[in-house]
Amino acid sequence: MNDSPKEERAEKPFWQSRPWIDGVWLVLVFGAVLLIAIRIEAFDYVLHLSDAHEHWELDEILTTLMVLPIGLGIYAKRRLDDTRQELRRRKAAEEAASQMALHDPLTGLANRRKAQIEISAALEEAESAPVTIVSLDLNRFKPVNDLHGHAAGDELLLAVGARLVNAAGPDASVYRFGGDEFCILLRGAFSEDELLARVEAIYLAFDRRFDLSEVSVSVGASVGVTTTSDPADSIDTLLAQADAAMYRCKQAGRSGFSFFEAGMEVAALRRAKIEDELRSALAEDRIQAHFQPLVRLEDKAVIGYEALARWCMGDGTCREPEDFITIAEEAGLISDIFYAVLRKAARAARSWPGDMKFSVNLSPVQFNDPWLVERILQILVDEGIAPGRLEIEVTENALVGDFQIARDVLWVLKKQGIHISLDDFGTGYSSLRHLSELPFETLKIDRSFISNLSSDETAQTIVRTVTSMAHSLGLSVTAEGIDSVDNAMTVTEYGCDVGQGFLFGRPEARGITGDRTEETDADNEAAVPDDPHRKHA
Repeated sequence: MNDSPKEERAEKPFWQSRPWIDGVWLVLVFGAVLLIAIRIEAFDYVLHLSDAHEHWELDEILTTLMVLPIGLGIYAKRRLDDTRQELRRRKAAEEAASQMALHDPLTGLANRRKAQIEISAALEEAESAPVTIVSLDLNRFKPVNDLHGHAAGDELLLAVGARLVNAAGPDASVYRFGGDEFCILLRGAFSEDELLARVEAIYLAFDRRFDLSEVSVSVGASVGVTTTSDPADSIDTLLAQADAAMYRCKQAGRSGFSFFEAGMEVAALRRAKIEDELRSALAEDRIQAHFQPLVRLEDKAVIGYEALARWCMGDGTCREPEDFITIAEEAGLISDIFYAVLRKAARAARSWPGDMKFSVNLSPVQFNDPWLVERILQILVDEGIAPGRLEIEVTENALVGDFQIARDVLWVLKKQGIHISLDDFGTGYSSLRHLSELPFETLKIDRSFISNLSSDETAQTIVRTVTSMAHSLGLSVTAEGIDSVDNAMTVTEYGCDVGQGFLFGRPEARGITGDRTEETDADNEAAVPDDPHRKHA
């Protein structure tokens, strides 16, 4: 059950307070001594003794002796009160230290350390009361921090914690593990429908926007769930299972919830391993740029290269982007990869002809980087490359999130002289509004429409229509995935301006090397009489 602030203790009546009781005892003791002295006529005896020995000055001595006990009593009382106050302060400090050690200082929720204690206790009774772990990771939290500041991020975490406590129910324990990670412990046996309803209520807590002090934001959550009735299961195992289910949910489409199934932990471990190795690769500068030529279809001249990220391994092999880009985006590493590729591409372009451009793909996640434009320009300045030689490629899906932010960033890049192209057109959610409001200069038709162009009439119609529309809007058209002479001839006939694909060259680490690049397919060399690289030798 969630820890709640301790209720203030009701003040006791003054006659029940400790200082009052202590004072009563002192009065009673003093009164008892006084009665005994009266009973034995002690004062008369002292008076006769003083008269008989007047030169001893017994009156002063006796006065001092009478006053001294009162003074000592008052001193003892004050020391006793000070000691009790110090004990109370120490107890309060110990309680505060315990609160800090077991609770998150921002949200007041129990932290990972307390979760381990309580989950361990719950597992001891798991046979009679099954244990369910719900792991949550917020989606789109980083943009809130980046765009609205850390104060807004903290306020959002407070609101999320409060909403989770309410959604989880009074019999649940909610923990904050740090960052935007939360965990919920449910105790007891639930039917399948009951557990589904509980988890769905937790997930639906993110359906409504969060109204903060100065802004209203919307964040989602990926939720993973696992249940056990085996006391022998460890906490680490349960948390790993819940995380595995959560990552499966992320892979399926970011927000949502998923229940753990056997085998998920293997994928989660593989993902964690890839993330760890990717961090090392970035630190060791093993993210390289491979270059694929962009060919002007009219005369087969190479007019530039697309720089593609490759993760080079120790054995000389390279991992393709589909193996690590999604993980890099989720782990917050995509910007590091982008800047590494951009810098290497700009450095390589210094040895190319001055009119040859290069393009780099921009991840949708990076639109939330407030220093994106400045860092791009700084790299170009460092490498001595004019902004007009760089083309930034964005996918249609990059425009689905916050369109206003994407538009602002792209227009700033455009004003700096950087070219903008819309990549993988036809596979996402772009609209004519995007083409009219955003500063695109090039539209790249996705390879899925080009690969079967010779036999697919629908694809032929789409390519012709898109090319005509793009030209009407003043856009250049690039056809991706050209792997055969027939496709090259067809897209040229339809009016496409630039071609890209294995027919013209596979991605290589070298870009331009001497008179020509190495052909990866002997048939390609024979099929293209005018070698594109020779045009700029």
